[in-house]
Amino acid sequence: MAKAWAGSLEYSLSPWHYAADELVVLCMHSTPKSHSAAFDSIVKFLLQHFKPLAPAELADYFEGKISAGPYVLFTFDDGLKNNLYAAQVLNAHGLNALFFVVPDFVEASDQTAYYRAHIRKTIDSNFDKEEEDFTALSIPELQALMSQGHRIGSHSMSHLLRASSDADMIEREVASSKKWLNEKLNTDVDSFCSPINTNFSISQSSKRSIEKNYTFHFTTFPGLHTEQKDPALVYRRNIEVNWSLGKIKYALGKADLGRWNREIERYRQL
Repeated sequence: MAKAWAGSLEYSLSPWHYAADELVVLCMHSTPKSHSAAFDSIVKFLLQHFKPLAPAELADYFEGKISAGPYVLFTFDDGLKNNLYAAQVLNAHGLNALFFVVPDFVEASDQTAYYRAHIRKTIDSNFDKEEEDFTALSIPELQALMSQGHRIGSHSMSHLLRASSDADMIEREVASSKKWLNEKLNTDVDSFCSPINTNFSISQSSKRSIEKNYTFHFTTFPGLHTEQKDPALVYRRNIEVNWSLGKIKYALGKADLGRWNREIERYRQL
């Protein structure tokens, strides 16, 4: 409630003024069918303030070849089947997104059990209540998303990558997940998204492995890309489809960014 109030106040007193070369990357998760209309409203609101950036344009953006924004890019973590509803909304607006997939979740014999044990242990039963809210996108569904212009990235092999992981586990979580996706989807995955919290899940060794295997590392840190365009440190703003507009305004504002500086610097020093 406090964030919603603060976000609405910040927005009303000083509406967002982002530089023309800023990119706001959204981090979202579950998108149940019951909230498709809410997501459509979020998209329409964001398009009043930002130009859409397609995943295919990321390289040009980070090379400084695109600067007529500010821009917004949608990303979705975990690869839930209900993200298909979000894709339908985005398709209707002519937008493309990045969907970060957990291969072990896709291959699990009991996907609901895997999701609740290894990805999201705390569930809001008023929000996630259908089977598709706990199960993974299939290979054919991922291929269909790609055919629509969306892109797929790795969210680690198991969602269990930690800063304490040994070399063998890092190899599996980072490099093997890329290989799995490349082979299953007949593509070249260039984006990795660290799970949970970047400083909790990433060590110096895994950071180096990500930089070796991927072009882009999508983190859990919010920040401004105009200050430093680094494809190995992509900032994201977490919002969800069941959030109030005020809370979304807070997440997309600048008032909260300062408290992340220490965390970002800690990661840079790895």
